[in-house]
Amino acid sequence: MSFNSRYTLFPVALIISALFLFTTLNQSDKSYRATQLPESKPRYIFVDLGANRADSLEAFLQHQGAKFSHTFPRPEWASYDDAEIFLFEANPVFNTHLVEAKERYAKQGIKVNIFPSTVVDVTDGIRTFFLDTVNDGHDFWGSSIYATHPDAVSSGSKGTNLTSINISTWLLRNTLPHDFVVVKMDIEGAEYEIVPHMAEMRTWVVMDHLLIEWHDATVTGGTPEEIDFRRKRAEAAVTKLKAEGVNLPAYDSSA
Repeated sequence: MSFNSRYTLFPVALIISALFLFTTLNQSDKSYRATQLPESKPRYIFVDLGANRADSLEAFLQHQGAKFSHTFPRPEWASYDDAEIFLFEANPVFNTHLVEAKERYAKQGIKVNIFPSTVVDVTDGIRTFFLDTVNDGHDFWGSSIYATHPDAVSSGSKGTNLTSINISTWLLRNTLPHDFVVVKMDIEGAEYEIVPHMAEMRTWVVMDHLLIEWHDATVTGGTPEEIDFRRKRAEAAVTKLKAEGVNLPAYDSSA
């Protein structure tokens, strides 16, 4: 073999070796990514804002003897029992009920996550919450973030400071666009703050269904002009959410 032929074959061998190494590394990388990034399956998620003593959870699960009945949205590929459930409730009176509900359903294989003494809000932090102490026959349904709520006024509530959570950010952090997300909201007038914030935060990216129990805007307090402004802002937010694909059916628990 001449000097020229030896030096001609050397680059060819080097190129072949490099191609083999590249192919091996590429296959290994694909295999690594396949094991590290498994395909995510969609989840059925029920978020209950204003869970009370977990009575709306009973209705969601279609249990006989529930305080009220309502057919909640459900994907074809899941049953109600398959849902991941998140219960938010501000009134400390119901802390024990929520813990007991979580324990009870865990034994049945139903995933229930609870946020007791937690105010649904537009920011994370501390929020003053005014307790209804007079409507024990209706599970103190007038407890509210508004001192002007008639039931808070009747109770002479001075307010108690509780943890608050930015629910729009929570939804964006904890759910994905391919999940089937149902949000039920019964929060005694706070919807006039939360719903516009949901539209501003573009929660339509992850939220499929939003069921709101609307309360009279006067519970939010203020002048007639301020109340009317809140009402119109909420209406505009509803229009925006619907335009972006969120289903907002009529909802009234009668509870």
